Amino acid sequence: MPKFRIYGLYYASKFIGTFEADDEGAAVEKAYKEGDWWAGLCYHCSGEIDIGDCCDVEIEEVKEAGP
Repeated sequence: MPKFRIYGLYYASKFIGTFEADDEGAAVEKAYKEGDWWAGLCYHCSGEIDIGDCCDVEIEEVKEAGP
């Protein structure tokens, strides 16, 4: 009888930083140059989960509180 390996695909997010820029595209470029993109897993979890490269970004404009 055949055997099958089954993998669950998991997504996670990491805060990269806050960047001032003229628009979202420029902010992403700045983040790629200046941000902290390293992500890792603890020893125990790394035995069970492989972490890959960042495949997408999420952008949120920071709204300053009024006076």
